[in-house]
Amino acid sequence: MNAKYYPFGAEMATLDLSWFDSPEDEFQLQRLDESISYLSGRDTDRRDIEALLAIFERFPEHDGFGVFWAILHCLERLPGYEPALLESVRRTPGNFNLLMIKRMLNSGITQSGDQSLAELIQEIADSHHAGERARQIAKRLLPPSGKA
Repeated sequence: MNAKYYPFGAEMATLDLSWFDSPEDEFQLQRLDESISYLSGRDTDRRDIEALLAIFERFPEHDGFGVFWAILHCLERLPGYEPALLESVRRTPGNFNLLMIKRMLNSGITQSGDQSLAELIQEIADSHHAGERARQIAKRLLPPSGKA
């Protein structure tokens, strides 16, 4: 097995997805999917969560031909992913991390820690830092009045 594509560090402690650089490369997508499956059956920590969210940040407008959905579902099963998700959205709002916020709101979660999810969405909708697509997604997540 090529070490470059081995999903975990030498001590098998932390997920390493730094090798993933093309959401259109079939081989890399297969390896990413295998890494996600493997992660689902082991103990995780914040670094694993951040490694998964980093994929969304590096490719904010891609879906990895469906593999990014596996990341989303994996993250939602991990306890304590919410703070890292909010940080990810603040750094690089994109399709999937904003979708995760939407899913939290749809399930009745309105806060994570001290952060109102609606206020975070409003920040993204108004942000000049966020890309046009991210702002559009955030605006669609706002209540009908258009303000959180």
